[in-house]
Amino acid sequence: MNVYFADYYSYEQEYESWNAWADRMAKEYAARTHHTMDADRHVYSHKADASRNSSVPGGSNMPKISLRKRKIFEENMKKAQEEDRQQQERLRREKIGLRKLQYERDCIALYKPGSSSPIGYKDVSWPHPPGKEVLLKEVVTEFLFGDLQSGSDTYRSYLRLQRIRWHPDRFVQRCGGRLKDCDRGKILDKVNAISQILNSLYETLSEDH
Repeated sequence: MNVYFADYYSYEQEYESWNAWADRMAKEYAARTHHTMDADRHVYSHKADASRNSSVPGGSNMPKISLRKRKIFEENMKKAQEEDRQQQERLRREKIGLRKLQYERDCIALYKPGSSSPIGYKDVSWPHPPGKEVLLKEVVTEFLFGDLQSGSDTYRSYLRLQRIRWHPDRFVQRCGGRLKDCDRGKILDKVNAISQILNSLYETLSEDH
């Protein structure tokens, strides 16, 4: 697949719209997180009470549990644990999504047409958490795609857009004249590395299909 710079215009139209609903999404996430924390505290409080009652001799006069009831109890526990795991996974994906929203906003601001402000290494909105770039492929992949199902249409579309953004020629075309001389080499090396990571992810998709 060749990345054409003309594709960038559809990219701009799609991600400019993120700003319109980013604040709403953040508020909804905060509300859900608050509700989940309250629910967890309620559940843990009941568990703690039950634990104290069962650990104190004579603290409870509960009869022995039959095998059938024990089985039902264990099944319910497994179900609750799975629901908790799914909830934690949803929260993880939402956190990644919120970080990506800020990343997209920062990229749009940085690449805004007509901007003439100098760009240093720390001014670039890199696709990974600040300071975490030792295992660059792992952190970039998790940051950009950790909330997406690999191979899905959304995954493929977002991968295509990221390949356009971090294509070295495209980056130089858009920002080359604004790069600070002291950081120019470091920035372009990083851009090349990210581009290679994204191309590798695309090649993996192609091999799987």
